[in-house]
Amino acid sequence: MFWSRPLLWWFRRSEEGGWRPSFLTGQHGLKMAVLLCYLVVASLLLSQAGTENTRATWVWETRWMAEAPADIVSFAQAQRINLIYLQIDQEQEAESYRRFIRMAREAGIQVHALEGKPEWAMPDRREEGVGFIRWVRDYNAAVPEEERFSGIHFDVEPYLLPGWKEEQARIVEEWTDSMDRWIREAREAGLFIAADVPFWLDKIPAPGEDASMSVWVQERFDAITIMAYRNHVNAIYDVAAADLSVGERLNRPVFVGVELGRTDEGESVSFHGQSEHYFDYHLRALERQGGRHPSFAGVAIHHLRAWYEMVYGAE
Repeated sequence: MFWSRPLLWWFRRSEEGGWRPSFLTGQHGLKMAVLLCYLVVASLLLSQAGTENTRATWVWETRWMAEAPADIVSFAQAQRINLIYLQIDQEQEAESYRRFIRMAREAGIQVHALEGKPEWAMPDRREEGVGFIRWVRDYNAAVPEEERFSGIHFDVEPYLLPGWKEEQARIVEEWTDSMDRWIREAREAGLFIAADVPFWLDKIPAPGEDASMSVWVQERFDAITIMAYRNHVNAIYDVAAADLSVGERLNRPVFVGVELGRTDEGESVSFHGQSEHYFDYHLRALERQGGRHPSFAGVAIHHLRAWYEMVYGAE
């Protein structure tokens, strides 16, 4: 056949009478063999890129945690989640948290206590954040290590307050005072403290400093999660890049958050309604793309219940 002769150019008969690739003979062949080995190893590394990153998620439904801890842990483990931000209901029995954290730890999943309201940024509500930290401190002191929260996670978004547009400078200053108070309390309690922040925080000046609020927050918290809510990997990376660069300069870990829940903020914000395959593709691509930054700590999926319903359907 017409294509058989060109194929023979790639092979040479050996002294034993068999055939071997001609490009693997002599010194040239050694170089080619080394190159081929390099390409194989490189392709394996690329295919596995991002698989060692942390995957975090929010769990807002404390009742779900109490009633179906095994389901949550099993699903999280199947999705390679190894960090859960669990909202705290202080009225919930401590035994529910003990059981859930113990099961999560056994599955290789750390649990951070999650709480926050926009109003906590204000001076008259600041102490509610302090009370949350003290609740976690006291809970941890009363249980064995394998049932303790590994840290605390604040979700305080004062830009949702009615007066944000008109009084942004005042609210930001009061917000920073509140965060300083919580950070001091967390340090005294020996707790890791992290926070959710919007991707545009680098556009807001920090009070009394020649720096943005992105720099201010990352200088003080142990880690941040950027709410980079877009439904395409390139758009997510574009809005997260500035905070990743700040984290790189300050040597701080930065998680990149993506939205999976239903939202009325526009079609480009959430992966809600997209296929599981589409979401998984962009999530893995984000892990690879974010991995270019030393500050990239992993992805955070908002939120686990929406992910669960994407896979199994809403109840």
